[in-house]
Amino acid sequence: MLFGALCLPVSSCRPLLREVFKAPKVRVVDIGIAGNPFQSRGPVEAILHLAVNNPNSYALTVAGVAYSATVGTRRVADGERTEEIRIEPSGETVVKVPVRLQTDVFADALREVLAARSLSYEFNGSVGIVAPVVGVVRVPFSRTGTIDPMDILRRKGIGFN
Repeated sequence: MLFGALCLPVSSCRPLLREVFKAPKVRVVDIGIAGNPFQSRGPVEAILHLAVNNPNSYALTVAGVAYSATVGTRRVADGERTEEIRIEPSGETVVKVPVRLQTDVFADALREVLAARSLSYEFNGSVGIVAPVVGVVRVPFSRTGTIDPMDILRRKGIGFN
């Protein structure tokens, strides 16, 4: 009888595991641009900093990060990074995700930013967390805001008199 109980399908344990597994929280803490996007001749790279908070008493693994980025009306990036990253138990880990921006589309978006003096942006995506028995759980993230080209230049140490 004990053997029969142990041989129950794994799917019957899923409700119990969902009570034991607490889904992590993900938030965008920063979006940085590598180099000077106004002088770049090649691909422009952004760095997406995601804080992953693991409320569980055991470590988790990030299996991948899917993302998309829109500046103004133009989708400038869309992709997935599949790199395993360990998230320590009962704490927060910042995951840095390089995002390659589509050069032509990003250049068009920059022209829109310069013409408008500010423009909205949106980063969306999800982090794939490997959960015990249930497999990969997708945790969404999103950040919206506005881009001020003068602020970007000031941060890069480029000023105008």
